[in-house]
Amino acid sequence: MNRLLLSFCLLASPALALDFAQEVLPVLQRACFECHGGEVAKAGLRLHEKAVALKGGEHGAVIVPGQPEASELLRRVSLPRSDKQAMPRRGNALTAMEIQGLREWIAAGAVWPETVSAARHWAYVPPVKPKLPDTQGQHPVDAWVGEKLKQVGLTPSAVAPAHTLVRRLFQDLTGLPPAEEDLARFLPDLRLQNLSEDTYEKLVDHLLASPEFGVKWARHWLDLARYADSHGFQRDDLREVWGYRDWVVEALNKDMPFDQFTIEQIAGDLLPNATPAQIIATGFHRCTPTNVEAGTEPEESRINQVIDRVNTTGAVWMGSTLECAQCHHHKYDPFSQKDYYQLLAYFNNTEKEAERTNPKTPGSIRFDGVPYAMSDAGQDEAREALTQRLKSVQARLAKAEAVASPSVQNAAGKPSVRVLKPAEVDSASGSEAEVQGDQSVLFIGAVPDVDTYTLTYDLSPGSVTGFLLEALTDSSLPGDGPGRGDATRPNFVLQHLEVSVQDTAGKVLPLSFKQAFASFSQSRFDVGGLIDQDPKTGWAINPQFHQAHWAALALKEPLVITAGMKLKLKLVQEFGAGRMIGRLRFSAMAGEVEASLPAVSAPLAGKARPKNPAVVALTREAKALQKELEGLKPATTEVMREMPQPRMTAVFKRGVYTDPAEPVKAATPSIFDLQVKGPPNRLTLARWLVARNNPLTARVTVNRLWAEIFGQGLVTTVEDFGIKGAPPSHPELLDWLAVEFMDQGWSLKKILKQIVMSRTYRQSSAFQAGSRNAETDAANVLLWRGPRFRLDAEAIRDNALAVSGLLSLKKGGAPIRPPQPDGLWAKVGGQQYKYEVSRGEMRYRRGLYVVLKRGAPYPSFINFDASARMACVVRRGRSNTPLQALTLLNDPVFVEATQALAARLQKVPDVLSRLRLGFRLVLAREAAPEELEVMRQLYEAQVSQGETKALEAVASALMNLDEAITKG
Repeated sequence: MNRLLLSFCLLASPALALDFAQEVLPVLQRACFECHGGEVAKAGLRLHEKAVALKGGEHGAVIVPGQPEASELLRRVSLPRSDKQAMPRRGNALTAMEIQGLREWIAAGAVWPETVSAARHWAYVPPVKPKLPDTQGQHPVDAWVGEKLKQVGLTPSAVAPAHTLVRRLFQDLTGLPPAEEDLARFLPDLRLQNLSEDTYEKLVDHLLASPEFGVKWARHWLDLARYADSHGFQRDDLREVWGYRDWVVEALNKDMPFDQFTIEQIAGDLLPNATPAQIIATGFHRCTPTNVEAGTEPEESRINQVIDRVNTTGAVWMGSTLECAQCHHHKYDPFSQKDYYQLLAYFNNTEKEAERTNPKTPGSIRFDGVPYAMSDAGQDEAREALTQRLKSVQARLAKAEAVASPSVQNAAGKPSVRVLKPAEVDSASGSEAEVQGDQSVLFIGAVPDVDTYTLTYDLSPGSVTGFLLEALTDSSLPGDGPGRGDATRPNFVLQHLEVSVQDTAGKVLPLSFKQAFASFSQSRFDVGGLIDQDPKTGWAINPQFHQAHWAALALKEPLVITAGMKLKLKLVQEFGAGRMIGRLRFSAMAGEVEASLPAVSAPLAGKARPKNPAVVALTREAKALQKELEGLKPATTEVMREMPQPRMTAVFKRGVYTDPAEPVKAATPSIFDLQVKGPPNRLTLARWLVARNNPLTARVTVNRLWAEIFGQGLVTTVEDFGIKGAPPSHPELLDWLAVEFMDQGWSLKKILKQIVMSRTYRQSSAFQAGSRNAETDAANVLLWRGPRFRLDAEAIRDNALAVSGLLSLKKGGAPIRPPQPDGLWAKVGGQQYKYEVSRGEMRYRRGLYVVLKRGAPYPSFINFDASARMACVVRRGRSNTPLQALTLLNDPVFVEATQALAARLQKVPDVLSRLRLGFRLVLAREAAPEELEVMRQLYEAQVSQGETKALEAVASALMNLDEAITKG
């Protein structure tokens, strides 16, 4: 705010006695104590106590009682921010009213009582609905704003033209521009200057009832929830949590009371007889990023997530920088380190999301999450029918494969191979495995780059001379297998094989082999590589894909098995690119190994052996059914789940989780008088947050809503209501809105209607350069004009698709993938994903549904200041860069939208009508004559390339106008 604000009117009035504790000390505390307080004294200056403050520092006194003009403190805080001597160096500058208050205090003698303490900060006192000023029939918002403007001699702006207000309302309440049918209904004459009060209110109600309301306001909330479709960090694998996103949209459209909205997201799972929707709502705190990089300790990852939940709760509902108290007492706000960990205790009792892949391997970690299956009655019935069909086909396939399988009998016709039954299956990567009816092991789910399988088998007494390893095909594997890498080349590279037995006393005996045989070996990957000591060798089967293979290993010495012995098989597969066996079976061999080998048909010119026709047909049918079944697999979403027994919570010394100090129990910060009632769990905390006399939640929430509408909050530091935050520009209005919000049943739609129905909201956003208003309050803190700022990233894309006619309003479901540059999703470690652009109308859905991969977020959104949501985002920045112009001109989405808009314009018969239609579609207004002339000249300059190209040039020019991406 300009330093001259208020000074001209306050200086003209008689000096008023200031309350030092209420009006001076809080300003010094917020702006000065960080560098000149009890802990730090830059330039030898301290301002936290009377004696040292009046004494001054190394350069002498900075406060001269009775002489404001001689007081260096006043001079420094009055300098413009661009001046190197301006104070404070960090944080928000003093407002004009605060500067004037210091001036009056110094002029009155700088009276500093001997015993004084700062009054309780305004934000920690529960709001009370103030008495309205003399409104004379004004809207309450206008009464408070008007009174402030009157005090400083400023005048409000005129009401904006009707077309501006219509477009402003559409953007604010639905995030979309008005369509032609909307204009025809509410503003048939775009030249109209004023809407009737009745028409205006009907439009507001229409937009609040629109299903697009929830989509627009969910974007704002998902920033707070740090919603994304991947874990984050280096591995950054995808995960399903979009069920929570859809819950938010539905809850906002239903106008769920904000207190209930809060309770269900923090503790819906703890409500009595919690519904599926209430459980899904807890995805708010499951959106936390999860570190599953190799070497991460699961407990460290869990603690970091719990800390994130505390910090996010503090930011979203308390407007507080609680994270400062993780390592020490908060330097400015009244939160102790103990307060922090007492809050942490509420979140410390949920299940881990990440765990070691192998408990015996430090540093191995996988993401387990807490997935919750989302039921769909129609899909459930279809899935059951498909499952029964698949079982029938698989049974027939097993019989056909048994007939077609190679012989496992010796020359005498006696069985020489016994299939071993797996007792334990482990995978270094955490891959899931299923034991099949024939005792083979099928690996399912995401395919890692590399893996090591460890299998344990129970053994029956007898003599063993060797082992048979079979790599089998399966309809669930890419290209039927036997490898897991890809459908075209489903190879595997088994680099090393270890076999050992353990007797009943626990003694482990490694086994050695003298010879290896195989159905087929790839060039330079002979099966003999399994039993040598060279890590560079191994067994592979290129080019004989899509069929089963076997390797037989002859022991150096026969092994006598006694009752109770166990066998362990370790298969090392570290070639990369998913070149691993997808389904394997292990058998013990008796007698002469070479004489007991399965029969093998000779390869034909290096080609794979022909398959049994019955097996081929049944495999194809089973694979088709499996694919259809996977398409009906219940979608899951991540939720919170409480543990049966609570964990112990302690204060961490210096915030280090491995150095706990005193144990603590769940409790709310001691600064608040509000008592907590209930068991020490998240539900009790949620109810405390939305209790009627909680001083923060209602204020913080309405302030964020105000910031979304006006571009800045009544408290401009939206994220910080503490001592270092900015004071409210209109404290009475903030409290009135907060209490009104609660009085109206915590209804977001009702409080938004209160705001947009005001004349303050309806003002023209014109800046009025050179006017007293602009010179006094350039930042519009006192609201003398309407809001004007660039649209958010998602709204810019939605706007372009809407005016072009491409936009799909389909709601819900898995995220979409619009066009983006190739290679952005390539990464080191974890699962590799092929980015496939969504087909049909799916690619044209609203920006809320675009996939958000934290390690590689959608680039056009990032160019317009969206975030990767690695943490809670309370407010986005608004930059102005060349990249934004290049995005609008060249990004495939905007190019396609431009072409589609041109096609819409081409349907109109003449050039002038086309240009006018373009202005109506893109800007929701009529074009001025001079604008039409400029566009006509552009059209004529391009028409030599053809009519279509000329109209595309016009469409591009319109969609790249500043007005097209700005709410004004």
